[in-house]
Amino acid sequence: MSPAFRDVELTPEEQEAGATENLKARDPMRWVGLMNCCKTQVEEIIFAELIMI
Repeated sequence: MSPAFRDVELTPEEQEAGATENLKARDPMRWVGLMNCCKTQVEEIIFAELIMI
């Protein structure tokens, strides 16, 4: 997905973690860490669902 489209809406995981565009501008390293955490959590959920099917 293009980064331009990502500016429109945050996923629920990103919202819950507080990974906003404001945080991205203020503290980029913290934002990257939160986004990596969100990505890992979503991957774990998907893998668990695929294994269970």
